Amino acid sequence: MKFDSAAWIKRADEFSMRGHSVSQAGASEAVQFATSILTALYGQKSPQFERFSAGCDAISKMKPGTGNIAMELNRHALGTIANCKAELEGGLIANLRVQVTGEVLSELISLAKEILNEKTDSARNVAAVMIAASFEDLTRRMAVELAGLAGRPSMQDVITALKDAGVLKGGEVGTALSFLKFRNDSLHADWANVSRVQVESCAAYIDAMLVKHFS
Repeated sequence: MKFDSAAWIKRADEFSMRGHSVSQAGASEAVQFATSILTALYGQKSPQFERFSAGCDAISKMKPGTGNIAMELNRHALGTIANCKAELEGGLIANLRVQVTGEVLSELISLAKEILNEKTDSARNVAAVMIAASFEDLTRRMAVELAGLAGRPSMQDVITALKDAGVLKGGEVGTALSFLKFRNDSLHADWANVSRVQVESCAAYIDAMLVKHFS
């Protein structure tokens, strides 16, 4: 599913319009949304999420008479929401998502190449599955992140969408289409139709796409 930045930004705007003077229920709702947006953008183990949680804990433990806990929690949540909104609007989150995608796939391709160095049919088969899966994942991620494609259409339709969006150009389109059979044969263990040359060629294509779009 495509990450919908506009929807998160719209919801963040709704909270910013409420101001800092809210009820306990309003503060709780703001904290919940801040928790949700941090989880969606960075993950629950991220420094951003941990800092926010620590801040909420500290406010919740305030001694009576030192401040309005609901107001402080709401203020803390709104500040976090505003920061997340700014990073979404500045494209920082999209860039981070692209960078992480590139790093993960690069590591997977490197591992497949190491396995392929064993020069055995078994190694070729294992590497073929890894490369074929990476090819599909990369192609679909390109469609989501760079062409705004939603859902899970066929791989041929995904490549067509990338072509129409200008993400794949010239010979890249034909090259991507040529790997569809390799992808199908590899993921269905039809080893008689899978060669080492195909595995190496697909790996080289993935490397090129990662450098071009995810580095």
